[in-house]
Amino acid sequence: MGGEPQWGDMMDDSEFGYPAPKISIEGDMKKVVSYEDRDEKLCKITRYYKITKVKVPRAIAARKTWAKFGDSANDPAGLNPATTQIGDDVFLTLASKKDQDESKEEDLTTQMNKLKSSGQGIVVCRICKGSHWTKECPYKDTLGAALDVRQEETANNKPPSRAPGSYVPPSVKRDQDNNSNNRQRDDNPTIRVSNLAEETSEKDLSDLFKPFGPVSRIYLAKDKNTGVSKGFAYVTYSRRDSAENALQFLHRHRYGHLILQVEWAKPSSSG
Repeated sequence: MGGEPQWGDMMDDSEFGYPAPKISIEGDMKKVVSYEDRDEKLCKITRYYKITKVKVPRAIAARKTWAKFGDSANDPAGLNPATTQIGDDVFLTLASKKDQDESKEEDLTTQMNKLKSSGQGIVVCRICKGSHWTKECPYKDTLGAALDVRQEETANNKPPSRAPGSYVPPSVKRDQDNNSNNRQRDDNPTIRVSNLAEETSEKDLSDLFKPFGPVSRIYLAKDKNTGVSKGFAYVTYSRRDSAENALQFLHRHRYGHLILQVEWAKPSSSG
């Protein structure tokens, strides 16, 4: 009996129970007719593809000549939607070390500007104790000269060096011990921050102090039973200048609903 093929004949032509896809090429257009089961109904799907020529590396061209295997062993050239799924293109952009350094500097500048605009008392002048930079102090020509004189007098009042084995008065010995503690603090600059809220965490302290320099250790005092912050912590920097900047900027800084108190950590009296 002539005419169109019957459903039973079409079912026998496919390994999966569906008619095999039909592919036809007309010019630069490729037509693919396939059959799919949707909502328990056999649906005829027609797809059109535009054929384009793209230059690819030799390694990719060589892979196209490989013989197909598995479920696609008997498929013709090209992709079979029944066994092949194409994902989205992923583009990788590599950043140079210069771009990374510039990004870090921009992030540090942004965080410093946020800290500066967050409240009063974040910047304290060393001359007049006002809320501005020392170099921008309007009294630096008058009070600044007096400050330089006091610093010079302090330097001149340092005790003279003594020969080894000579007698050292107790008062001078105490001063030497204090200087030794100060040198130890310089080697391992640690600052103490107090007046913290109970919900403060180590991550909060890290986000607050790391913009000023590399932090080697953060210790947050917590209650052993409840795990709630006791209100103070110790932050150790790798460099002393970083600790000085953090102390200068964050002392009397408004953090949440409290005002932070930042100072040099006192050396341990044990030992």
